[in-house]
Amino acid sequence: MGLIKKLAAIIGLALIAISVANVEFGALMNLDPPQKLILARLADPGCNADEIQKDLDSGDLNECVTTPGVWDAPDLLLALEGCVMFLTSFMRWPRKGRWAVRIRRASIVAGALLCGVALADRFDLLPGASSEDLAALLPFPAPPIAVQIGVFAIGVFLLRGPKYRVNYKKQKESADSKRDRQIHEIDLAYKKGGNLGSLGKAGSKKGLSRYTTVRDLWGHQGLSEYEDEFESGLRDSFTGSMGKTCHLCSGEGCRGCNNGVVTS
Repeated sequence: MGLIKKLAAIIGLALIAISVANVEFGALMNLDPPQKLILARLADPGCNADEIQKDLDSGDLNECVTTPGVWDAPDLLLALEGCVMFLTSFMRWPRKGRWAVRIRRASIVAGALLCGVALADRFDLLPGASSEDLAALLPFPAPPIAVQIGVFAIGVFLLRGPKYRVNYKKQKESADSKRDRQIHEIDLAYKKGGNLGSLGKAGSKKGLSRYTTVRDLWGHQGLSEYEDEFESGLRDSFTGSMGKTCHLCSGEGCRGCNNGVVTS
């Protein structure tokens, strides 16, 4: 795990710990009794321990704190951000293959969509919710312009893509490399006693399944033209038929063996 991933895991655990300690125990401020701090109001005037404790002692309500044990949307969002940062530090995205291409295409679409949303919200062209509504849900105070810049930055990051190269199209095997591979398979077959092994089984590689012996594959590839005189002299070129001498008439030929000397 690299330094950036380790840092992301530590920050994720810290965010989870802060959200749980704040909501369940009210431990972010030393108050009596403990209160859950509304993180989005930390920048508001009067949201300090002395002012909040003074309101609590006088029995007044303070907008910076609330009752512990209540999980609101900003608290859930903070815990979710911590979980995502912690878990993604252990994930390894595929760098090649079909899934790498799919993830890259999805990141391009998501990045373009986020950039478009940020620009549309900046020029007040986004219908419905806006960055102001999203800023209110954040667990920390943030102006709408900061939300727009953050969304646009995430979109650019997704459009930029990974640092490694994704092979979108599988390169075709050249004729020379294909011939080298086939010759290598022939050599392996000779070492195994002339048996092609899995090349003769059903479901083998295309074009090789119909060859059951080395002789068939050797003749199909035309490898005899690469032989020298010594190698060609070792090849048996006999094409006649084989048989045995007729035992009925001592090999002289009679009606019992169709007037032939040999019978197959």
